[in-house]
Amino acid sequence: MAKGKHLKEKERDTQKEKRKWNIINISLTAAFFVAVTVSLIVFERPTESLTEKRELAKFPEFNSENLFSGKFTDGVSSWFNDTVPWRDGFKDVSANITKLAGISLGGVTVYGGPSAVVNTTTAAPEIKPIENTDAVSAKPDEITDSNEITVTEASENTQAEETFVTTEPPYDPRNEIAPGVQTNGQIVCLQNGHYRGISLYGGGFNRDKFVQYVNAFADDLGDGIKTYVMITPTSGEYYTPKNFAEYNASQSDDIFYIADSLSDRVTSVDCVNALREHVKEEIYTRTDHHWQPLGAYYAAAEFAKAAQVPFPELDTFEKREVEGYVGSMYTFTQDADILNDPEIFTYYIPANDFSCYYYDTAYNFDNKYPFFLQMPVSSAYSTFMGGDQKIVRIETDVKNGRKLAVFKDSYGNAEIPFFMGGFEEIYVCDIRYFDLNAVEFVKENEITDVLFTMCTFSAAGVNCEYIEEIRTK
Repeated sequence: MAKGKHLKEKERDTQKEKRKWNIINISLTAAFFVAVTVSLIVFERPTESLTEKRELAKFPEFNSENLFSGKFTDGVSSWFNDTVPWRDGFKDVSANITKLAGISLGGVTVYGGPSAVVNTTTAAPEIKPIENTDAVSAKPDEITDSNEITVTEASENTQAEETFVTTEPPYDPRNEIAPGVQTNGQIVCLQNGHYRGISLYGGGFNRDKFVQYVNAFADDLGDGIKTYVMITPTSGEYYTPKNFAEYNASQSDDIFYIADSLSDRVTSVDCVNALREHVKEEIYTRTDHHWQPLGAYYAAAEFAKAAQVPFPELDTFEKREVEGYVGSMYTFTQDADILNDPEIFTYYIPANDFSCYYYDTAYNFDNKYPFFLQMPVSSAYSTFMGGDQKIVRIETDVKNGRKLAVFKDSYGNAEIPFFMGGFEEIYVCDIRYFDLNAVEFVKENEITDVLFTMCTFSAAGVNCEYIEEIRTK
């Protein structure tokens, strides 16, 4: 009897304990949801995503038309979902969690189905030291710090010394195996202790159109105006590791094909080999799809040679650094390794005097602004003119009568500062945002030199259509 009573009391105590914990659990859960709800209502909502580099949805305008059409309620829903407080922080956490997903294929983690590029030649042949079959083995104490091996051959009458220099193969990231991921047409790989984002190149399906359009443009300009083409490879041409090579086509093949196909009226400027000589330097960004201005400097030097204009040495420019830069590659890939491995964006300001005048895309004057603009760290590449959607005219203190029109994509922005020491006047025009007949524009402004400069993706891709569009407007 006493035992049964004891069991009932124990059962009642257990039930009381369960009810207590249930109440605590419900209270904490309710408090959490209340806190989240309050934070969504009370805390400031962002208007821009720095990691995605875009403006977020705006609260819709309330009027009867929007209300009855459903646009108002849809707009409120979009605004509420897109402007969650601490949005970028939540996405960063999500990126780190997503990093745990994916399958590994020979050191390459793949999200989605990868597809190989047909007939790609982007992979460089493996470079090995040249073997000298006549060389004599040296003892350890005969090897000097300068990597020279000295071999002495003695005879009765003479003592000759012959020197062999051991040469290391040039650095070529395309010979390396690098762990990484492929996602959304990009790869993220680990090279020299840092993560690099690379856009995969599928091949130049429009390269013949580019040739056709530029040749026609040069014909329309006539003999009195010099026309140049300088196509810039993106980082994949130099930094795609060996284990990703099958997914990446050769950009240099397309660039040289275009160069060989241009008419005698057009001068092709080769910056491919000039950039290749500097792959050990920071010539491309790791976290963005653009290059570093240092790469633009080496390319601009090749154009200055072709155009036969002065070109200041790099040490004459004022060097400025933006620390903590994470560019578009994080937006494209949402890869946590890119996010957590920022870089320094370095740009250069010319020593000579210059003034910049901004116009809209129909060449209506807007205002006089600086060329180098103060931008958020995440938009450091937009330091040059704030972006692409303006025509910018630059007057310099160079008095040589040379006027340059640059028809470009965003890659061309970083080149402009290095042209300021060689031309009296520069007109910067983005082929995607130009609402005039470009041939007439060049002639009316008495321009002496025209440069088409853009990355391979634009020249051999869909953007080349804009060249024909601005020629025939």
